[in-house]
Amino acid sequence: MTSASRIVVVSPHSDDGVLSLGASMARWAREGRGVELLTVLALDPGSDAPTKGWDRRAGFATEGEAARARREEDRVACARLGVTPRWLPFGSVDFERHGDDVGVWAAVHDVVGGAGVVLVPGWPLSHPDHAWLNGLLAGRVASGALGLYAEQPYTLRTHGAPFIRAPLSLRDRGAKWHAVRAYRSQLPLLGMQGTVRRGALRLALADERIAWSGH
Repeated sequence: MTSASRIVVVSPHSDDGVLSLGASMARWAREGRGVELLTVLALDPGSDAPTKGWDRRAGFATEGEAARARREEDRVACARLGVTPRWLPFGSVDFERHGDDVGVWAAVHDVVGGAGVVLVPGWPLSHPDHAWLNGLLAGRVASGALGLYAEQPYTLRTHGAPFIRAPLSLRDRGAKWHAVRAYRSQLPLLGMQGTVRRGALRLALADERIAWSGH
């Protein structure tokens, strides 16, 4: 638990932060904290590079199309949580990165500098982009501000996760349910069974877990 007035959740892609910590972010925002969701690999909205892999399966033809559509989903989700979205135009594993590690860190630092808490993906890090982002940030964010979060829906598949379970009310979970439903292009690809509504409900009812550092 934290008393920080400004919290930044760092998300690899335009959905990970809300899927993993949406209810917690809703609670912090309701308590009057300044909550920001920073997506690092939000893709370049001006790119005409053809998609492959994940974003092609989602129905997008170019990186720019995927970036614009997924940012809009993210914007809607964040509005439902009372969270401020921020995006960086770096590429995921299926695209060019559009910057080296030094440049990515500089851009992230411009956003997270001065935050009382910076939450970074911490487990299970099975996706290469998530593992890369953790490796880039975990040693650079000030130790007193750093927190690690368990990633969803990956922890649902492992039936558990380390870290401390976040206290969540039904109100918080309801806000997350509404937010997760915004990611209509992503939920089918994430293997959520049933309809988008049922997949969102499973995520809203799942545990959110955080390893706090210095709090």
